[in-house]
Amino acid sequence: SPDGTKVALTIAAAGNQDIWIWDMPHKTPTKLTFDKAEDGDPLWTPDGNRVVFRSGRIGALGGIYWKSAAGIGEEELLASRPDKALVPWSFSRDGKILALTEFTLSPLTVDIGMLSMEGKREMKELLQEKHFEFEPQISPDGRYVAYQSDESGKGEIYVRSFPDVNKGKWQVSSNGGGSPLWSPDGRELFYRSGDATMAVEIETEPTFKRGNPKV
Repeated sequence: SPDGTKVALTIAAAGNQDIWIWDMPHKTPTKLTFDKAEDGDPLWTPDGNRVVFRSGRIGALGGIYWKSAAGIGEEELLASRPDKALVPWSFSRDGKILALTEFTLSPLTVDIGMLSMEGKREMKELLQEKHFEFEPQISPDGRYVAYQSDESGKGEIYVRSFPDVNKGKWQVSSNGGGSPLWSPDGRELFYRSGDATMAVEIETEPTFKRGNPKV
């Protein structure tokens, strides 16, 4: 959670998969979802009031829902696509944009999109290319998005300008990488490489610049 006191996680038990909240100071779990469909991939809203998650409770490919982190009220459907499975991945700091990983099954494609959390909650494609790109993480200042792509033949971490992804592109990892994550101040980018966790120093002024990856 944004305040660091709770963890939203997926637990599979008794033939079903649901979202739970783990209270770190009290070391107690609380079940958040109870639907018979599988729920997973929880993500906190920036204000910590809600948890967004993927659920199979609608259509063949499911949809994205959110619910009060306190367990109050019903789940609300945020978005669904008849042709794509949507997975929530990161919010802009102001909570106005939700970055998504999008899957189609036949043929298999993995792309990146975004959902506006304002007004009619319109969806927009960000990266839809012949290779796979996924795990989008919006930078704290909202000017960049980090993601994983297999365009080189293996998974590597890249950064693009945001929301106009065509204004700039930089490769961050050089020996494989996945699961990118920004530091809260935006000055470091973390990612996984094999069994190691890597850190890269980031500069954004006057232009984007990265340091050398370190374990």
